[in-house]
Amino acid sequence: MGWWSAYFFAKLLLFAGGYINFDVWWNLLFAVFTALPARNDRQKFTKDIIASVLSVVLLYHDSWLPPLGRVLSQAGALSDFTLPYLMELLGRFFNLKVVLQLIIMLAIYALLKRKLRMATFVFIGIFAVMLGPLFAQRVQAIGRSDTNAMVTSRATSTDVQPDIRTLSAGALNQQLKDFYAQEQHRQVRFSHVTADGAPYDIIILHVCSLSWDDLDDAGKRNDPLLQRFNVTFTHFNSAASYSGPAAIRLLRGNCGQTEHKSLYDTASPDCFVLNGLQAAGFVPQWLMNHDGHFGNFFADVRDRGGMPVRPEDNSGAGVEQRSFDGTPIYDDYSVLSRWWQKRQQNPAEHVVLYYNTISLHDGNKLESNGSSDYAQRFDLFARDLNHFMDDVQRSGRRVIVIVIPEHGAALRGDRRQIQGLREIPTAAITHVPVGVTLINASVQSPINVDVPISYLAVNEVLSRLIADNPFAKPSVVLDSYVSSLPQTESIAENEGTVVLSQGQQAMMRTPDGAWSAWDSRM
Repeated sequence: MGWWSAYFFAKLLLFAGGYINFDVWWNLLFAVFTALPARNDRQKFTKDIIASVLSVVLLYHDSWLPPLGRVLSQAGALSDFTLPYLMELLGRFFNLKVVLQLIIMLAIYALLKRKLRMATFVFIGIFAVMLGPLFAQRVQAIGRSDTNAMVTSRATSTDVQPDIRTLSAGALNQQLKDFYAQEQHRQVRFSHVTADGAPYDIIILHVCSLSWDDLDDAGKRNDPLLQRFNVTFTHFNSAASYSGPAAIRLLRGNCGQTEHKSLYDTASPDCFVLNGLQAAGFVPQWLMNHDGHFGNFFADVRDRGGMPVRPEDNSGAGVEQRSFDGTPIYDDYSVLSRWWQKRQQNPAEHVVLYYNTISLHDGNKLESNGSSDYAQRFDLFARDLNHFMDDVQRSGRRVIVIVIPEHGAALRGDRRQIQGLREIPTAAITHVPVGVTLINASVQSPINVDVPISYLAVNEVLSRLIADNPFAKPSVVLDSYVSSLPQTESIAENEGTVVLSQGQQAMMRTPDGAWSAWDSRM
């Protein structure tokens, strides 16, 4: 086997640290191939060439990187990235701690290989990986049998939820199937606005790249912008970690959650939020602080999100940032304030605005100083939104503002995907801060909703607000608007990858259909 032993030791080290997966059968076959003796130099050369190619393929297979087919399908988008941003992304793969561990491992290997047959230890390591889960399952089974009687005596079957890490692949697949089957029957409808002499607007601020984990990493969890929320949803799941799918899910949010592939199928008209609000008496409008070209976002909103109008012109707004592909990103306040001036001249009693902002997207750089610092960009974003809402409040016009992020920015990254990569829709990316603010309503006190919910619950709140206009009341108690909301399991999905979360535990299904435990603290 020679130096190929070092290849397997390196992979076993990375696997032990959680940086890669380790397909035992393919690795075992490859280990057998590298251990086969060559009869002559020509065979040895040919074998080394084949092994070199297979080693790269197998390493990519064991990595947590997206499937090669998906990477190739996104090649056109990658070609739009600026060279500095591509270099920055490549630099994120460098992990000094891992590099030092590999260097130490190779040094120890070089010393031991002189006296020990290292191939033997490679096969021992592979069989240990193969048999380890069986041993762990046996230990867990013994532990469960010891405590089963106590659990049964203290709780009913409805009180105890099985640990998802102990479920078989078949059971997890069935749980997903049951979930989507149940979601098909859930729907929210909007009643027509009441003629009570208190006209108001709805503004949906759809924010790219903002999660609770990002706020913690940037030290912004208690930012004044979030303190303006009258209702805060602390356990909202965006169910997606890319902008297009997130926008489709939001704009089809009158119906229950669907599988990722179903987002690109024809949806029932009853699912479209803007259509429902238009039928309820709101004039729909669409605004962005970008051109919507990247990732086909424009078409996702218009065609798959059922947007009934074209976007408002934003070309006169001030440019605050440049995107990772060099295109302009307009100042949020500049875009929103220009729209607000037009809105005040519009005689319509009720308007609903869908506004999408990418001010916090990874790779953006400020025009003023070229900085891409997330905390600095968040401060500008929060300043702009606060400034805009102050203007609305001073105008005296009544407005329901809903702030709802698409997904997080993956600021921290983890052992399975680098900072900024969002192929695996983990809770750190999909659990986002959602808030509702009633501008120029007399709200008694703010309220937090800390149950697992998604888009259906937010639209249920909106439906209740429309049915029982809070602006027509001298004092607003929010409890009736947010009580007994439809809850939704924390299931997030990208193309081929699913993450099912319960509390701090999660299971991930990769595109090949294999399930593995995901530690949210990784």
